[in-house]
Amino acid sequence: MTLLHDQTSTDETLDGLSKNELAQFFSDLDELAPTIPDALTNHYLKISGVTNADRRITRLVSLAAQKFISQIVTDARICARQRMEMQPKDKRAKGLDPKDRRVVLTEEDLMAALADYGLDIRKPAYFAGGVAE
Repeated sequence: MTLLHDQTSTDETLDGLSKNELAQFFSDLDELAPTIPDALTNHYLKISGVTNADRRITRLVSLAAQKFISQIVTDARICARQRMEMQPKDKRAKGLDPKDRRVVLTEEDLMAALADYGLDIRKPAYFAGGVAE
């Protein structure tokens, strides 16, 4: 591998991984079918200035994005569970049924989860084509 330089006399190369383990990881990236398609990842890599990215690099970026999205959804679910544990009078004040135990992810849950990562989203002032009262 041209990316790795032998700086030590041991078999350790990167964060405690041996060359064989690293080679196995790169070969696994070739076989990986990430949730985010390669074409989409390549599009955003091109926008970011990366041209002709190696397939393994594309898949590594897809895998990292998939992990990031998974963390956001997990945090949003935690926010939703906390919202569902509110007192019945607080639920009634927000227009929720206090007996309903379903966990429903809302935009507010997503906004709270993204705020933990330094991302700020806001609701638009209006929705085009919304239901008129």
